[in-house]
Amino acid sequence: MRIVTTSLLLATLVPAPLFAHPTIEQALEGRTAGAPRSCIPEPQIDSTQTFDSGAILYRMKSGPDYLDTPPDCRGTLRRDSAIASRTPSTSLCRGDILQVFDPLTHTGYGSCALGDFVPYARVNPSRR
Repeated sequence: MRIVTTSLLLATLVPAPLFAHPTIEQALEGRTAGAPRSCIPEPQIDSTQTFDSGAILYRMKSGPDYLDTPPDCRGTLRRDSAIASRTPSTSLCRGDILQVFDPLTHTGYGSCALGDFVPYARVNPSRR
């Protein structure tokens, strides 16, 4: 049993790049883009997913998910990056600064400002 427990623990510690990581197109499959928004409610963010292109997909607890492609994050933000933000309100908004770092070593890669948030709602096939 100890070997299984150790194996499970090691599996949770392996960096994300060793596992399959979808492309932006795969992550947004079956969704349609809406009009960009300048802010999203931070308490409604369920998780985030980063991409090598510098894009961030905010998966929301309810409603559409939002894709942000900050122009100055290209080259800094990668799929294996972690991000942290500080905002003076309960919304994450265009212009808020992200700190980008390695999730294992906590080494900082820099910072960048968020852009617009493009909502991607699921297409309801029964309404076509």
